[in-house]
Formats: sequence, C-alpha cells, structure tokens
Amino acid sequence: MVSLASLGAIIVFINPANAEFASLALFSVVLFLVLFSLLSWAGIFLRRKFISKDNFSRVLKIAFREGVLVSVLGTIFLWLNHFGNFKFWIATPALILVVGLEYFFLSLENKG
Repeated sequence: MVSLASLGAIIVFINPANAEFASLALFSVVLFLVLFSLLSWAGIFLRRKFISKDNFSRVLKIAFREGVLVSVLGTIFLWLNHFGNFKFWIATPALILVVGLEYFFLSLENKG
C-alpha cells in the first residue's frame, strides 16, 4: 500500500519530460516495488487457486522469483521507452534474458 501511494505521489508531482535522473531513479524503484508486490500476490493467489496445491514455501518462492523477474523487465522496458530506445531488437534480448533466467531457475529446481 505504501509503494502504491508513493507511486501515485510521484506520478502526480513529477513531470517525466524534464525530471532529473534522481527523480527517474526514484520512480523506477517505486515502480519496481509496486509491480513486484502486485505480481507476487497475483502469482501466489493464482498458483494456489488454479495450478498447484503444493507446499506454500515452494509456491511463495516461485511467485517471488517471477515477480522480481517480470518487474525488472517492466522497469527496463520503461527506461528504454523513456530514452527513446525501445525497439524490437533492443527489447528482445532483455526478454530472452529474463526467460532464460527463469528456465535456469526451473531447471535447478527440478534437479534438486
């Protein structure tokens, strides 16, 4: 709730067109926290309700990991868009990196 309120205040009070680097960094950190919390809660809820009834610690670990990865990807995409560099050939490697990291973590989990 605090990160969501902070994001709202930043959106209202900061103009991104002429904002300093510190303001954009603060916006990115708060956006990351909001995305992470929302995606983690959604991941926990959806995974427990529809996908698996596994132990809660495993569901929590997967939801947090996916929340972090998708939040980092969203923040990177927003930075690329802000600086006018959001092109297919630039955004695709970031997406491939995140998908590769998730595949790596899933393969480690299945080995152990």
